[in-house]
Amino acid sequence: MGNWAVNEGLSIFVILVWLGMNVFLFVWYYRVYDNGEKYYYTRKLLGSALALARAPAACLNFNCMLILLPVCRNLLSFLRGSSACCSTRIRRQLDRNLTFHKMVAWMIALHTAIHTIAHLFNVEWCVNARVKNSDPYSIALSEIGDKEGENYLNFAREKIKVSLSFPDLDVP
Repeated sequence: MGNWAVNEGLSIFVILVWLGMNVFLFVWYYRVYDNGEKYYYTRKLLGSALALARAPAACLNFNCMLILLPVCRNLLSFLRGSSACCSTRIRRQLDRNLTFHKMVAWMIALHTAIHTIAHLFNVEWCVNARVKNSDPYSIALSEIGDKEGENYLNFAREKIKVSLSFPDLDVP
């Protein structure tokens, strides 16, 4: 057990710090967009999907920045040749760079899926508010920007008339 801790300790520490940073970024930005006064009206229009789109976006920024570091050949060569970190344990960790690169890629895939699904909900709720298939407050927020020179909150600008009658169907 002692040899395993010595051999794998640094790898486990790096992975835990990386996972901790992802959890911290997700929770921090979720709370910023879910509770911030600055986003009150947007949150009222989009619901919790605003925070669910922005939180994984922050994690995506972090992981996309990080994904190239483990495969940067010049950086790895410099660290291996540097006398400051030339111990055998650290060199062994540097040899596991592709495993960490793959883990970061899987995290990017996960956050991309969450981010995309949240944006699909955003579009659905914006269109529902625009076609008056939502609560009155969201409908009123969607109508801001209809007059010339006004800024708008809802990006769905077309007013679509929804008809619930189906003349082609013969319903008794």
